[in-house]
Amino acid sequence: VLCPVGGGGLIGGVALAFRGADPAVAIRAVEPEGYDGMGRSLAAGGPERVASGRATICDALQATRPGLAPFAAARMAGASGVAVGDAAVRRALRVAFEQLKLVLEPSGAIALAGLLEAGDELAGQTVIVFVTGGNVAPEAFMTLLAEAC
Repeated sequence: VLCPVGGGGLIGGVALAFRGADPAVAIRAVEPEGYDGMGRSLAAGGPERVASGRATICDALQATRPGLAPFAAARMAGASGVAVGDAAVRRALRVAFEQLKLVLEPSGAIALAGLLEAGDELAGQTVIVFVTGGNVAPEAFMTLLAEAC
């Protein structure tokens, strides 16, 4: 399960629901580079703050630390984290639009970016990708698509 993460509310619920249904489910927090507080916290075993002033197109996911309750749920579920860059998110926006006919905001496409970045690592597995949010102005969306590799 690939889930976008800002403060962690969504992945907290996802972790509880999916681990309750099947403890073997692998859960991955997907965050923007420079705002990967959940992933760093999961790797460290405790809440970590990131000191980022870095710009990202994923403006809805700019949390500098995960919420305590979502972190606890994600940790209990054995979640891991991955950080992806803006170029990968732009590519995911293009894939979502051209192949899936979805208009997503950058933050909503980050989990798909995590899947695309994983390459063959997840081949042959059943994968669930949470895509969330289409709050993007048409002009901004067209610019993001034009900038996609």
